[in-house]
Amino acid sequence: MDNVHESEKLTATAETAEAENVTDTASALGKFKSVDALLSAYRSLEAEFTRRSQRLKELEEGSKAHEVPQTAAPSREEPADEELLKAALSSESVRKAVLEDYLKTVAANKSVPLISTGVLTPAPRSAPTTVKEAGALAQRFLKS
Repeated sequence: MDNVHESEKLTATAETAEAENVTDTASALGKFKSVDALLSAYRSLEAEFTRRSQRLKELEEGSKAHEVPQTAAPSREEPADEELLKAALSSESVRKAVLEDYLKTVAANKSVPLISTGVLTPAPRSAPTTVKEAGALAQRFLKS
């Protein structure tokens, strides 16, 4: 009789656990009424996800076809001054162009003339009147 009694206890315990499991499953399903409804919704969601992923891949491939290749665009990095100097000195035409530009700049920056118009009046002529004055003038001429 103990075996029958234990068997009934086990059956009752199993039924209680199954009822609790059904209650837990029903609350875990949320808005879905059954596991089948949940499975159906999952499958339709998975199909929609696959369609959207394929469409995204098509759009990405299409945009890549319209893009300008990165290798064709010039680099935006500016070379160092030393590299620029080496490159400029290595080309004869660049050197000539730089020198011509420099000479034009120098020629354009001439000094301003002090007298632009008018006639200069010479200083009055001083001629020695005596031999002594002539000797002094000769000494100044020889010293300078």
